Amino acid sequence: MEFVFWQNIISIHQKAFLEALVKEPGVGSVLLVVEHELTPVRRDMGWETPELKGVDVVLSPTEEKIESIVVAHKDAVHTMGGIRIGNMITQAFDACIGNNCRIGVMTEPYDDTGVKGALRKIKYRYYKTKYFRHVQFVLAIGKQAQSQYTELGYDAARLFPWAYFITLDQRTQNAVAAKKEAIRIIYAGRLEEAKGIYRFLCELADFSEKNFKLDIYGTGEDEEKIIELIAAKGLSDNVTLTRFLKYKELLEKYRDYDWVVLPSTQKDGWGVVISEGLLNGLRAICSKKCGVSEVIKEGVNGTTFDWGTAGSCNESIGRMLAGNGFASGEDIRTWANRAISGEAGARYFMAIMDNLNNNNEKPRLPWTM
Repeated sequence: MEFVFWQNIISIHQKAFLEALVKEPGVGSVLLVVEHELTPVRRDMGWETPELKGVDVVLSPTEEKIESIVVAHKDAVHTMGGIRIGNMITQAFDACIGNNCRIGVMTEPYDDTGVKGALRKIKYRYYKTKYFRHVQFVLAIGKQAQSQYTELGYDAARLFPWAYFITLDQRTQNAVAAKKEAIRIIYAGRLEEAKGIYRFLCELADFSEKNFKLDIYGTGEDEEKIIELIAAKGLSDNVTLTRFLKYKELLEKYRDYDWVVLPSTQKDGWGVVISEGLLNGLRAICSKKCGVSEVIKEGVNGTTFDWGTAGSCNESIGRMLAGNGFASGEDIRTWANRAISGEAGARYFMAIMDNLNNNNEKPRLPWTM
């Protein structure tokens, strides 16, 4: 089989899956077509353009080139990074329809809040009428995306939960560092309301008598508020603030921690930092706004909380600090490699293709096995 993926950028979050897919039995070739190499936002966050082994890459194609790619790969399965998102993907989507190609969509949830959210709902209802009949399958990242496509009436038999499947080098997957006196916690991401790190720190401050260290890597509009909160709560010995690291440098840091946290207050399509932590054997604590929350086995590899429920975050922190009943770092890492690695994603994707091509049983989600 031949696969073409149309995406916005060359994403480090797709690298492991695409490289693993090339090695799957029955796969002839994998082509990635991107509109941009990287966005400025991602560069500011320490990203560098990843090299993809075994994957052919086309960067910033013209409209004529898009058409020629589609014609040359007419019999391939074309997976779009959204329905008509951005100029390139929109042009590719139309070209695939015009050439009667097999089309899939890999998508995070859209923001359906507020006035703009209401307008997006209208747009997607229009898409349902005009385009859904051309889409053979949807890979929905996180439960919110799954719910949105279900509500739109997309065929449940062709709707598949999806994730950002990543793989870490063995050298970054050292066993969790020997137990230290203090619980070590890592947060890596933007410092803004949507990511919830200020609110999380307010909750964590209630446990100041506990021995913990929280290292925050990132920048953003809430930085001054966080600095002021650290001073006001007397947490200067517990909390450190560091600007974004290069992605490779960040991966090296995980081995020094016990937990990874992602306390998003608003829609967070997946939340790869949680996957990175789990693959290093860390316990995870995240809000239910994160798509990745669905891979958390409560009290085993971590815990989740709901910002809409009073005391939920506080209770989750207390449970994590108590530490009773959680799996070992080695067990968490072994499970994560089986469930959310690039190799797991490639096997799952091919099982989806088998289901669609041969009407076989719908595959189980790798993180439930």
